[in-house]
Amino acid sequence: MTRGELESLLRFYAESGLDYPLADEAPDRFETAAPAQAKPAESPKQAPPPVAPARAPAMPDSEAIALATKCAAQVETLDDLRRAVETFDACNLKLTARHTVFEGGLRGAAMMMVSDAPGRDDDASGEALTGPEGQLFDRMLAAIGRSRDDCYLGFTVPWRVPGNAGPSKLQAAICKPFIERQIELARPQFLVLLGNGAARILLDTSDNILQLRGHWKTVRTKSGFEVPAIATLQPRFLLEQPAQKRFAWADLLQIRDRLGTPQTQG
Repeated sequence: MTRGELESLLRFYAESGLDYPLADEAPDRFETAAPAQAKPAESPKQAPPPVAPARAPAMPDSEAIALATKCAAQVETLDDLRRAVETFDACNLKLTARHTVFEGGLRGAAMMMVSDAPGRDDDASGEALTGPEGQLFDRMLAAIGRSRDDCYLGFTVPWRVPGNAGPSKLQAAICKPFIERQIELARPQFLVLLGNGAARILLDTSDNILQLRGHWKTVRTKSGFEVPAIATLQPRFLLEQPAQKRFAWADLLQIRDRLGTPQTQG
């Protein structure tokens, strides 16, 4: 721009009323403006984790066993015992079980058969020894001319153990007063202990079922009641190990002889 052109422009500004500079220094219109830096996005605020509801402290093991012992000792009938078991909350197995399976078969039978705990099908139905296990159990009885009407059924632990595992020592200790009282009230002539768990719990031994089966022993409850007992393989085990049925058959023959010849109607 020439001097004359600049003077003309300043005169134009003055006539337009612009008599002050817009800035101390003339801006460079050709300079590329730096892009405005974006503000860092704020991380979304996370909601605080939910607070778990407070749970009542678990009952100490010794108190749970003492409570079961007290509850069992106070009842005088099987019906009262069943109600006591169904309302007992000090065994953690009750939290995961669908049903309390207290008994099966026929009360007053000469033979009482005791398993360790209900299986999956028992827990679903609320009945003792059902599903494939129950079907095999019925065939075992039929093989010696008997049926469920010839036996009374009980469990050392009346709730299913997850995974159909055997009861732990603590679970067995908590529930033992109930099964002992059930035996005392049922007063069978003899017991058949079905499987490793029931045999170990009621005979108070660490021997396995293959060592215990086929031998007559005596079950003694804490209060002093005594009853003959024989251990044999439980149907659940025989479904998994069918080759062991020969041992169960030998035990069934002893049970048949103990019961005597079934009476027939004619």
